[in-house]
Amino acid sequence: MVFAPAQAATPAPSTVTVHNSDSTPAVGQEFRLSGAVISGGVRVPATVRVKTLQNGKWVQLRGAVEATNRQNRYNIGVVLNLRGKRMLRVVGTPKSASIAVARNTFAVTVH
Repeated sequence: MVFAPAQAATPAPSTVTVHNSDSTPAVGQEFRLSGAVISGGVRVPATVRVKTLQNGKWVQLRGAVEATNRQNRYNIGVVLNLRGKRMLRVVGTPKSASIAVARNTFAVTVH
């Protein structure tokens, strides 16, 4: 009897929601990003990181990483120090390896 090679299971899809407290923050002013990582219609525990696009690469913002709370929500403070339009990405990495990493990209204008 011949067996086919085992195929890796595809992780369950997920999304990360983002609610921005200020889409036009001032330089050096803290604003908040909040939301949850969702898979199968429910919030799941995850580690959430905020990155910014610099010179064509996504760079982790210092201190902008947090594990979700008991309600599987996050609330991260962000401070940007460069003026202009900034692309941000929230990356939610579920605690379970059976759930895919989620990303949500958006822009803010720093004045």
